[in-house]
Amino acid sequence: MGRRTSLGDSLPGRIVGIVVALLAHAAVGLAWLVTALAVMGSLGVLRRIPMNSEFAWDTGRLPQPWVIGLGIVGIVMAHLLFGWVMRSLGRGRAAWGPSVIAWSGALLGVALGAYLWVPPLQVGEQVGPASGQSTPWGVLGWIAHYARLALPALVGVITAALLLFSRNSPLVVLYRWWRDRRRRPGRSRRPRRTRTSEPAPV
Repeated sequence: MGRRTSLGDSLPGRIVGIVVALLAHAAVGLAWLVTALAVMGSLGVLRRIPMNSEFAWDTGRLPQPWVIGLGIVGIVMAHLLFGWVMRSLGRGRAAWGPSVIAWSGALLGVALGAYLWVPPLQVGEQVGPASGQSTPWGVLGWIAHYARLALPALVGVITAALLLFSRNSPLVVLYRWWRDRRRRPGRSRRPRRTRTSEPAPV
């Protein structure tokens, strides 16, 4: 059998591998960003229901719900490309995983989607129609109101935990590199020679 080829077999191959790897990372992050943004757009419509009266519901959102389907297809394709690139760089074994970059893209999409959410007509009150009557918010109204901060915070905590403690974290990768460097044979101490007893003279 022939030797397994990879993107890093030569200097030009290494350069191409780095470029393709960066594109694969960007594809995964962008796919998750677009999908998360589309989901947040649809959630924004449901969010306004417990905050505003039925006469204040509007269905305008950005982007449209059908973008969610395209985003899921994009996620699958981006992860397939990412896996192929990482296996090529790692000579058959994945050199990196997509979890950190996927959650980072999702965080950007959730944060941007929450920023674009339409604010309530009046905080704490479901404003009525022309009569001017209003109803105080229930529990769902307040949950919907503070979801603008809670959802990005939750995704941000998960993303930060992955960045700091997952096996794909830059800090963890640097630590493994430093640990493996200290364990190189050139740095290991020579084993002590055991003293053997000399035979007694006859």
